[in-house]
Amino acid sequence: MPLRYLQLVKPLFLVLFFAFSIGLSGCSSLITDDDESHWTVKEFYTHAKDALNDEQWETAIKYYEQLKSYYPYGKYAEQSYLELAYAYYKFGEPESAERELNEFIRLYPKHRSLAYAYYLKALSSDSINKNWLDNWLTDPANRDMASTLDAYKAYINLLNKFPNSKYAAPSRQRLIIIRNRLARHEYQVADYYYRHKAYLAAADRAKFLIETYPRSMVNFMSLKLMKKSYLKLGMDNNAEDVQQVIDFNLKKIAEKD
Repeated sequence: MPLRYLQLVKPLFLVLFFAFSIGLSGCSSLITDDDESHWTVKEFYTHAKDALNDEQWETAIKYYEQLKSYYPYGKYAEQSYLELAYAYYKFGEPESAERELNEFIRLYPKHRSLAYAYYLKALSSDSINKNWLDNWLTDPANRDMASTLDAYKAYINLLNKFPNSKYAAPSRQRLIIIRNRLARHEYQVADYYYRHKAYLAAADRAKFLIETYPRSMVNFMSLKLMKKSYLKLGMDNNAEDVQQVIDFNLKKIAEKD
């Protein structure tokens, strides 16, 4: 009985084993078909672009990076630089965005989207020093100004190269904001010197602020700080000269009103 049972089961076992093997083979072929290393450049670009449009920044970054790795030349790679940079910018990695844009500008110095590349580079530099609390509690002028200066130079560079582009107007608006931020930072430094009784350094810093950012919102505060510093130093003539500048500007403001 056991022998007969085994003889009956054996063919059934072989059939099942064969079917299972075919199933595994089918799964294996499916896995191979989905292997990204076998994708065409168009498939990589389509997946990356779809992720970008869906604001799936991390996924888009992955596919754009793979596209550039497998297919470093051609129209898809060329476009990928800009879209990858944008994905990095939106994903909160502005330094990576700047890297991609610098490479794009170097490789394609006459590209039709060059103005956009310079603008996105400026936006990326500009975003490094930002914090979501800046609109309510914090002031970016309290932080290191290196990236802000980079953004300032990037906007200026864009305006010098593409003064009539559609990015010129928003760049000018950002420059006004950045100038005032840089001026506030300089005022904070000058005020720090004054509070620590380094009056000459305070006066010099306030003077530098006014000369460098002549239309900033902290100019009157800087003039007053400069005057106080000169008075502390016993430099009454200098303090009087500063007061004359204050009076002159107040008169001009009154005339406009």
